[in-house]
Amino acid sequence: MTSSSPPLRAGQLRALVDECLEQRAQFLAASEAFGTPQYLVDQMRIDAQAARFLRAFSHPQQPTRTHYALKSNPSLPVVQTICRAGLCADASSGLELELALRCDFPHIVLSGPAKSDGELGLALDHADRVTVHLDSFAELKRLEALAARRQTPIRTGIRINTEAHGNWTKFGIPAASLGEFTAAARQMDWVQLQGIQFHLSWNRQARGYIETLRALGPLLVAHPPTDGWKFVDIGGGFYPEDDEAAYPWLTDDQRLRALSGQANADAPAADWDLSYLLHAVQPIEDMASEVFAAFAQFVSSSIGPLELWLEPGRYIANKGVHILLRVADVKSDDIAIADGGTNLLGWERLESEHCPLINLTHPSTQQRRCRVYGSLCTPHDLWGYAYYGTHLEVGDILLLPAQGSYVQTLAQRFIKPVCQTVYWSTDGQLEQVEAAERLEDRYPALRDSALHPA
Repeated sequence: MTSSSPPLRAGQLRALVDECLEQRAQFLAASEAFGTPQYLVDQMRIDAQAARFLRAFSHPQQPTRTHYALKSNPSLPVVQTICRAGLCADASSGLELELALRCDFPHIVLSGPAKSDGELGLALDHADRVTVHLDSFAELKRLEALAARRQTPIRTGIRINTEAHGNWTKFGIPAASLGEFTAAARQMDWVQLQGIQFHLSWNRQARGYIETLRALGPLLVAHPPTDGWKFVDIGGGFYPEDDEAAYPWLTDDQRLRALSGQANADAPAADWDLSYLLHAVQPIEDMASEVFAAFAQFVSSSIGPLELWLEPGRYIANKGVHILLRVADVKSDDIAIADGGTNLLGWERLESEHCPLINLTHPSTQQRRCRVYGSLCTPHDLWGYAYYGTHLEVGDILLLPAQGSYVQTLAQRFIKPVCQTVYWSTDGQLEQVEAAERLEDRYPALRDSALHPA
């Protein structure tokens, strides 16, 4: 279930552009020190987003626990910064669980479908700080067998979905099956069912959370586990405010026509005035207030106080990573090539979504038309249809801000390598923390080949 978004509103991402231009010197220093392309991890912005979220979801009468969704950005400097900010972790795989354990998060939830015995075994190895969100009846039985073999009790939740969850019905069990599931869990000796999890996505307002909590309340009353419910985990999906927009000419019909080869919906309209349509996102403080009210009305009032768990990812990470590029070629007033490709994003997202592209070398708060492409051998390698700046020259440094969620996660080895990562600490220090991928990283066998003699 995805809460319906309010209508798009006209406007510009000027606040984000102005904020970046205020720190222009620091961005240029990072490009000078380490070159381009680079991911620049911005500790100050990650700390600010984490602090704002924790403040919003702090309530004197309602205990909460916030788990950062590692899948949104598992880059080590991002994860370590978030751990130091005081959050717990949400892992969706054994790989992420191992990362969370090594970074010493105080509490971790392991979620996701089709968990392997190895992943469940790792959770059992650390049952003192891991809660497993079960995804099915079969997983309940497998975990019980593994836990019995090790003589290790393990805390769990069960993920549920409703018919309104759309694609998210892939996960968990139908809410109507909760009674059957809790009855099965009461027969287990080692698996301790304590909570409920659900997840919504792309939430720009609180309505989806409220409606799901409304439906959940009676089910919690009717189907308690052996020792009663301890927590409700409402997942993540909290959308950050004002860091991306939609192109006004890309209607749903045009996108379908483009996908079917009938039209090129990715070309700017002839009369495009360089403006964009922004998603109207409810401030996180207002969303939290509505969630707390719904939790009190539909859950706490019926079965007493429970912990409220949350799993934000995008909201915490997105503003905290930027991409720095360099203009490699200017072919005309309306075509330029940057030295990094959109394999750094993972897919051709900027053909249909707008994020501000800022020329730090020749800055301006006004935009100019220009298709800025990347360095990949494909015409879909596009960074944007316009840039903020006075003009473009070879060597200019470009900034694509707020690229911290599902970017480094999805980045791929397509034609060019994944680039380096630089860490920018709150005290102004810059440090390369991850180098660009080498051929030997992709093909380890080449390390001993004739191409690389000793």
